[in-house]
Formats: sequence, structure tokens, C-alpha cells
Amino acid sequence: MKKICFLSVLCTVFSLTAQISADKYIDFIPISPIQVKSLVLSTSSENKIINLSTTEMSIDKQSVLNFVPNESMETTIQKFTESGDLEYHYSGRSVKKGTYRLTIDYNKYIIQNINNTDENDCFGYAKIGIGLRIVANISALENNIDISSLVAIGNAAQKGDIAGTVGYQVIGIESKEITAILPINSEITSSINQVFLQAIGVVKGKIYDKETRLHPQIIAIKHTGCEVNTVIKNLMKQYATVKDNQSFIVLN
Repeated sequence: MKKICFLSVLCTVFSLTAQISADKYIDFIPISPIQVKSLVLSTSSENKIINLSTTEMSIDKQSVLNFVPNESMETTIQKFTESGDLEYHYSGRSVKKGTYRLTIDYNKYIIQNINNTDENDCFGYAKIGIGLRIVANISALENNIDISSLVAIGNAAQKGDIAGTVGYQVIGIESKEITAILPINSEITSSINQVFLQAIGVVKGKIYDKETRLHPQIIAIKHTGCEVNTVIKNLMKQYATVKDNQSFIVLN
């Protein structure tokens, strides 16, 4: 009986927090890629500890791969409210009519701290990495529509329950082969999952191709209870500016 009660409470809490505002959303929020201009630590192909910019790092691919040891595929669901605000969903099943954005990120990455500044006491985290981002802008035409995955929105589009477009961003990966295989932005169709699964497979393989250049960028942020804009302000001050005493290292 105690276990049943516990599960009931847990389900109730989850249903109450499935749709929340940005300031209460505790997972990483995808952002447009930002170049890292400050120096970062990594190890070179010769197993030496180096301190350099991500642009210089791109000359030595192994230093990039050593810098981004983590790998993940994550989905973020945003809802655009009538007031112009953003809400976040922890589940994309049974959503109501409205406008949504489904973001699917395949990344190799590292997470680093975003420190506070003299003006505020706000910490956070930055996800720095490379990968493929798929973005679907969706208009749900009916209630109780599942938009939790590419398969789900493809099925919903086939039934006429949603309308929208899907596109992609190749983040920090310079490869002719990847550019050639990826589809152009298009309407959501029932075959969308198959197309992008193939694209993700190509991206994963080409990351290690010796002809591919890698340029890690800031791709997502996470706040710790303070304003999202404040976290971004601190991020820009820490990672997107060159320090006055910054010297550059050029690899042979």
C-alpha cells in the first residue's frame, strides 16, 4: 500500500510540473551557437596539456575530441504562449492546441561552470560542444497530440493533426559530406524520422574523419534558479570575450 501511495504522489507531482516557465526549468536550454573566445584547457594529440582557443584547437582534431568526452541525444520541448512567453514541457505526450518547438540535439560536449560577476550572484552551466541540432516548429491543430519525438510528429503530420516545418543546424563540424547528405528545410512528413536518423549516423561517423574540422561552441545553458538572461550575461562575459592578457598558441 505504501508503494502505491508513493507512486500516486510522484505521478501527481510530475503532472503538475510537466509544463513550467523558463525560470523554473532546471535542465539545459538550447541556445544559438556562440563562439568560445576565451582560452580553454585540453590535451593535444601528443598528450600534452594545452591552454588555447577553440579556433586554434580545430587545428589539432584530437585536442577537440579530448575536450568533448561526453555524448548525448536530448529533446527539448518549448511552447509559445499567447503572451509571447516560453514554457517548457518535460513530456510531449497529450499536448494541447498551440505552437511548439521540438529541439533534438545530438552532441559531443563538455559542461563548464558559468561564474557570477561583480553585479550579480548568479551561477550556471554551459554546454560546449559539436553536433547536429534538429528543430521542428509545430502547430498542434488538435488537443491530446503526441509531439515527443520525430516518430510521433511524423505520425501526427500524416493524420493531419499538426502542421509545421523542420530544419537543422550542423554545429561546429565542417564537412562537405555532411552538407551534401542533409536535407533542406521542409514540411514535417511521415518519413522525417528515417531521414534524420540517417543524417545523425553520418554526422557521428564524420566527426572522426581526418578531413573534418571541429570547432566547439557554446550550445546550451543551465541556470540555478536565477534569471536566464542574467546567466547569458555572465556567460558572455566569461566565454565570449578575449582577455586583455590572452596569448595564443599555434600548433604545428
